[in-house]
Amino acid sequence: MSRTDTQNEIVDFARKWQKFDGGPDEDIFVTFGLEPHEYFRRLKNILDNGNAALDSPVAIELATVCAHRLRQRDVQLIGQ
Repeated sequence: MSRTDTQNEIVDFARKWQKFDGGPDEDIFVTFGLEPHEYFRRLKNILDNGNAALDSPVAIELATVCAHRLRQRDVQLIGQ
């Protein structure tokens, strides 16, 4: 699978779950073999680099979901 295919799959998954806070951790792991923080870091990079052909409102909403999920992880790490 090419890098572009992987990026497209990450974006497609994000769009599917954007209204549900980005999707369940288990589904992210099963689908991509990634911990959620790594998945959202990669999605953020795709969005930041403009590698996803998305309308601005969709890109902004996905970026907001990424920021929220990454912030949640930071809070969890601080609390440990």
